Amino acid sequence: MSDFACLLSPEDPTPRYQQICDGLRAQITQGQLQPGVRLPASRALSQDLGVARSTVVTAYEQLVAEGYLESRPGAGIFVCDITPIAPPAAEPAQHIPSSPALPGVLSPGEPDPDVFPVQPWARCVARVARNTPVALIQLEDPFGDPELRREIAAYAGRWRGITATADQVIVTGGATAALELAMILLVEDGQLALETPGYTPTHHFAAARGWEVDWLPVGKQGATPPARPAQVTILTPSHQFPLGGTLPVPMRQAFLQAAKDRGGWIIEDDFDSEFRYAGQPVPAMAALDHGGRCVYVGTFSKTFSHALRLGYLILPQGLVERFRAALSQSSGGAAVTAQRPLAEFLASGQYDRHIRRARRLYAQRYTAAADALEKWPADIGSFHRHEAGMQIAFHLSNDMRDTPIVTAARAAGISIRGLSSCDPSGQAQGLLIGFCQSQPDAISGQLDSLLGIIRQHLRIT
Repeated sequence: MSDFACLLSPEDPTPRYQQICDGLRAQITQGQLQPGVRLPASRALSQDLGVARSTVVTAYEQLVAEGYLESRPGAGIFVCDITPIAPPAAEPAQHIPSSPALPGVLSPGEPDPDVFPVQPWARCVARVARNTPVALIQLEDPFGDPELRREIAAYAGRWRGITATADQVIVTGGATAALELAMILLVEDGQLALETPGYTPTHHFAAARGWEVDWLPVGKQGATPPARPAQVTILTPSHQFPLGGTLPVPMRQAFLQAAKDRGGWIIEDDFDSEFRYAGQPVPAMAALDHGGRCVYVGTFSKTFSHALRLGYLILPQGLVERFRAALSQSSGGAAVTAQRPLAEFLASGQYDRHIRRARRLYAQRYTAAADALEKWPADIGSFHRHEAGMQIAFHLSNDMRDTPIVTAARAAGISIRGLSSCDPSGQAQGLLIGFCQSQPDAISGQLDSLLGIIRQHLRIT
């Protein structure tokens, strides 16, 4: 019998999605959750646990990627047949890396919590609590706090070149919630185009609704427009996820023109574009949109903190009334408490200073990781040095499969992901390697440990 109530502990500083992940994984491996059991829907479990639905969705998707759960379109999430894991023998005969890794290192796309500006943020929260305490508990506009929306519009203009007003901004419970909201309201004919490899939650969201997907293969510089554009196309043009390329301006214009001719929409997922380590951030695709066909999705989870669970949409003016009518009785799922303090943080200039500091620190860590990977043997694989983002996509060679390597690495405390988890066809084989949470002088040793695991895998196979 499973106990979902024990998945979260208020005293545990671990992110809530990770607590849910760890708890469900333990219940599966210990036999408390039997193979074939259908888990509660993400919305139902999120209500039971008192968390955002996107938190449960993230946990489910991680366990699906690891093979503990299976998503059956139209049916739900089910427990896979996993043999309960017995305690290790006193003297395990497995290979032990010469430099054991710390738990959770090299996790892709994860900001360093130690970089979070705790004191400036606390001062902003205190200021709001003192001056406008009602803003911490009350929200009248379903689009979100008006001051935060105004600051987001100004920030998008400064950093991303987007001209927008506060009425075009919707605050959401993270980027995934923003993407889902945009898909629900824009996909009318059950058809959309998605990058492959690409962002797994959008793949799952489309599959769960039985939508027809036109897959856009991704090269070094992103996706190519199809001969027949879909009604809705989702792109990561500034830093393609997960491969890392930047979509050239002529290709962006081609996508926008195709959307205009089709009467369709581009949803731009701009998840970590602030972290470009050579030159200035590339302007957003929405900044080139003069036909009102591009919906922009941004997030504070990558740049600021996963714990806040705040993202946003910037709509073309022509979509504002449609979205407002749809949200007249609900909100974008964003927590109220953090919205006005974040507006204060943006207005004070603290957020811009935080981004510049984080970018400087992550650039040092990116360089350390890329330099170490360049020393790996060529017969293991290769990567492209994009000088951007919060992870590096390392492509495996010689018909190597990423799943057993990821499994062995995670057992050693190295939290990489497999590229195959981002590709519905499973053809992409590689490793998504993070670096933001590691100090530069530790990264080389951590990657040496990962290389040892790969070599051990090659000897076994």
